[in-house]
Amino acid sequence: MGQLAQTLARWGQALFAPEQRLRSRHDAFQALLAADEKSLLLVAELEEIFAGARQVDPARTRWLCGQLSEAVGEVAARLLAMRPGGHAGLAQALERIRAGLALLLQDPALPSGGPFVVPLAQALGRPELAGGKAANLAAVQRAGLRVPPGLVVGTDAFEHFLSSGKLRPRLDRLLRQVDLARPERLGPLCAGMQALVLGACMPQDLAQALREAAASPVLRGGPLAVRSSAVAEDGVFSFAGQYASELNVPPDGIVDAYRRVVAAKYRPRAVAYRVRCGLPDQRAPMAALLMPMIDAAGSGVLHTCDSRPDKAGSCMSVYALSGLGDALVSGRAEPRVLRLSRWLPAQLLEDSGAGDLDPGQAVLPHPLLSELVLAGLVLQSVFGRPQEVEWAVDGEGRLFVLQSRTYSAMPEPQADPEIVRPDRADGTGGPGERPLAQDLSPVAPGMGCGPVFHLDAGAGIDSVPAGCVLTVDSLTPDLARCVHQVAAVAASIGCRASHFASVARECGVPVVSGLAERRASLPEGLLVTVDAAAGRIYAGCAETLLEAPKRRRAEEREGLAQRFAALARQTCRLTLTDPEAPEFAPEGCTSLHDLVRFCHEMAVAEMFGLTGSSGDSETLGRGMGKAKMLRSDLPLSLFLLDLGGGLGPAAARNEVLPEDMLSAPMLALWQGLARSGETWSDTGFCCDWQEFDRVSAGIFRKDSRLLASHALLSADYLHLLVRFGYHFAVLDSLCGQRAEANYINFRFKGGGGLPEQRRLRLAFIARVLTGCGFAVRVRGDMLDARLARLEELTLRRALVLLGRLLVRTQRMDLGLRSEAQAGGLAEDFLSACGAGPEARDGHGR
Repeated sequence: MGQLAQTLARWGQALFAPEQRLRSRHDAFQALLAADEKSLLLVAELEEIFAGARQVDPARTRWLCGQLSEAVGEVAARLLAMRPGGHAGLAQALERIRAGLALLLQDPALPSGGPFVVPLAQALGRPELAGGKAANLAAVQRAGLRVPPGLVVGTDAFEHFLSSGKLRPRLDRLLRQVDLARPERLGPLCAGMQALVLGACMPQDLAQALREAAASPVLRGGPLAVRSSAVAEDGVFSFAGQYASELNVPPDGIVDAYRRVVAAKYRPRAVAYRVRCGLPDQRAPMAALLMPMIDAAGSGVLHTCDSRPDKAGSCMSVYALSGLGDALVSGRAEPRVLRLSRWLPAQLLEDSGAGDLDPGQAVLPHPLLSELVLAGLVLQSVFGRPQEVEWAVDGEGRLFVLQSRTYSAMPEPQADPEIVRPDRADGTGGPGERPLAQDLSPVAPGMGCGPVFHLDAGAGIDSVPAGCVLTVDSLTPDLARCVHQVAAVAASIGCRASHFASVARECGVPVVSGLAERRASLPEGLLVTVDAAAGRIYAGCAETLLEAPKRRRAEEREGLAQRFAALARQTCRLTLTDPEAPEFAPEGCTSLHDLVRFCHEMAVAEMFGLTGSSGDSETLGRGMGKAKMLRSDLPLSLFLLDLGGGLGPAAARNEVLPEDMLSAPMLALWQGLARSGETWSDTGFCCDWQEFDRVSAGIFRKDSRLLASHALLSADYLHLLVRFGYHFAVLDSLCGQRAEANYINFRFKGGGGLPEQRRLRLAFIARVLTGCGFAVRVRGDMLDARLARLEELTLRRALVLLGRLLVRTQRMDLGLRSEAQAGGLAEDFLSACGAGPEARDGHGR
């Protein structure tokens, strides 16, 4: 019944209020173009993200998808407003694509119903509940190795904290502004996020659970370590050093310490790292590991599989210092380094004798070294790959495993690269150049070249230029913010056991340490090559080394394409390209971009079809009841209906003059019709002679509205039906400041000559319009042409040319005899219009 009512209302409007119908259709069309432009801008931004040209927080990608869905919905609604009841299946296609998009963007299922705090053993195999660090440590505990007793504050506690403070939508509003191409904004945005977390009230039930955990006998009532254990940490991605742990926390400070650990999830280096990994914030919720502090006599890091110094196979590497290991992993301290055999009892292969731990210090007796080797063998077997293990020894000489994650072993040094000295004019060079620095400590493998940039103490990470060889005092975790944009890193101090080293190996960025006083000898801006495996820095750059960063970027782009493939299929991919194809229909749309294309083509057809049939002509004629007749010297009966801004104030009278016109496309067309020097045929008054012959029998005057040409116009829009004797032309154009929305659609049909003569005239028109950049299609005695997405001035020139073309072709069909003649006349016309071959070079469609 509703559909019938709509149909009757539409018929009533067409019969009794045609002018209102035309205005409504035009208004809907203008609104559709605005929504269309917004949609295409959103598609363009998403395509940049999917191609890796921009690195933004996934919250922005999600938001852009939502905005695109809304904009496309507006495009579809405006098309349906232009033809109520038409375009069957459009609404269903939109809902189908939206449903597929919603599946891709749905939030992960949140844990619920369980206790906020669980024993460490219950974290085994449950990283979604306990985070990667706690889940791994539970596996270490189950393997029979000694770990500190612990409790886990699960991810459901984190979600409860965010939910109770209504933090998620406020965090997302800030996260969707994160763009790593604008690093100066990252700090303030993250400060805002951390302020939200630190200022939020802790739910009473969660606060009570934390206090009860701190008082639990498991934690022994003394100072605590509250350690981050986010989902995805110590898994596929290490997140080494990106989050925060709180040490020596008194039991009564547990609530504030937990809040600070959560807040550190939003510090700049953690957010930047997560964004580069492509992880949405919702898929990296924070759990926390509660453990009693160990009174560490010594601590360090164990790599279970490294290359031996004698190149005779693999070994284990131990990095050790006295006390707590935070100075080691933060890159601020030089450890003692030992290479151990991978069999028992442990055999010492190399001892650096350097660092904070003296070679003879009793904290690393030989039995302890064997225990470390045994732990390394067990953990590599448990996790199935080499491990990076953080450990500590208490005052009683007991070894504790504190953390275990995947480790990428250093490769053996390769032969020297062929270096090109930058000071040679011919660009030649060869091997054997003296290194600027050698005997450096390999930290992360690879080779890279670029200009030297010194990051001094206190300088901001945001100042680091892309592609540089970065020199620093120490390998602090904060360097992870710029690791993807540097060619290599050289540090005064630092080692493979630092958190930044883990991130650099993960990202394939070469790193060396031990530069010390030699750092000052490298002039800033000097082009150098870092060979990390060999521990050397050379002047110049080997061309082959430039391929490595290119390959890395290509691999990153390929990874992004795979990661975003499903999302791109639902949003940006355009498969609906041929309006004449059978699948160019709502049912053929597979993406939001397809829907935009379909709606745009149909909307232009709706406007273009206002006068495309005799029935529509009659409707338009009735709709021109308030139109003004144009008085001019041309033998043309033309009525103008102003839709807003198309005519000046003086046009209030019943007749208008050419100088009253304000419409940009109409002015350009009129210049071609009346002021271009073209000569009008002496055929009397121009009207629709075919219609006149059919219906008048002398009843109608030749300037009757039903036989005249008609134009709907506004400041930047023109829809014109122009009648010349026995043929007509329809022109529909938007010509404004937005190049993306500008277009010309042109149709030419009919004629008084023989069919072959009409065909030759169409060949002439097609040759001219093709030469001016139009896409042209001829079917029978009808020609359709389109020009779109050009700057306003370029489109105006095309409209001037169309005006001249209309005058030139009035009765051309009667004099045409051959294809060659039509082609020659077309080239002559183009030259006369200043659109010869030279002028047409590079003219886009």
